[in-house]
Amino acid sequence: MENFKKLIEETGETYAFNAETSVQGFVLLFEVIKEMGLNPLITSELREGLFRLFNIELIKVPDLDNSRFIFTPNHVSDFDAIVLGLALPKTRIVAKTDWTNNEKLRKFLDLHYDLYGLDRSSLQSLHILLADAVKYFEDKTKTNKHFLVFSQGTISDFNNNSVERISTIAHKVAVNADVPVVNIFIEQVSLTYPTRIVFDEPIKLSRKDDFRSIWLERELVLQNSIDSARRPKLTHKHSNNNKPGDLFF
Repeated sequence: MENFKKLIEETGETYAFNAETSVQGFVLLFEVIKEMGLNPLITSELREGLFRLFNIELIKVPDLDNSRFIFTPNHVSDFDAIVLGLALPKTRIVAKTDWTNNEKLRKFLDLHYDLYGLDRSSLQSLHILLADAVKYFEDKTKTNKHFLVFSQGTISDFNNNSVERISTIAHKVAVNADVPVVNIFIEQVSLTYPTRIVFDEPIKLSRKDDFRSIWLERELVLQNSIDSARRPKLTHKHSNNNKPGDLFF
């Protein structure tokens, strides 16, 4: 546990990992799970361990077994996808290619997650994602498949985000695949405080809807729905990537 805590401190308050530290982080995380008497190679036991480690509390989870959703959470650390992927089984998660192209990291991730790589700097990669997402939902052999997209595109505090910086990927997929969107508010994971994850009611969007404004508005509502919601502690670069034209990290 001490080595894991040390790594967390070295990554800064944002819990953001690069290609090298992400692999190291998973190795240390698995060691912590083993110390709990759990097997991190078994998804259900990894989930139990992570939920205990980060004091995860799920609030108003929708019916995952009889519906299809596009989840659009806020993004406050690289643990967001790790935790949400375990909380939301049978969900395809859009992840940066820094993770999906990392062969060493995929050895861990592919045991528990369904990841879809997106090159955030490529329009072609985005167009392929949109087409593949619609095909994913067109497969009617399973009714409880879901999709997850971080609409901020990168780690940042939505309280400071300009509307223009919110991605419309989820909106386009939702309209083309005729699937409702579910906003999620997640607090930055903590080894000390409860980490609360709040789910919104499903929203059916039309092409005319202003998804960016709706997303920001719903995130604020979810944040305000819990007592003393913790604001994320971000590194300098993740605190200053909120305006149009700012780089994604």
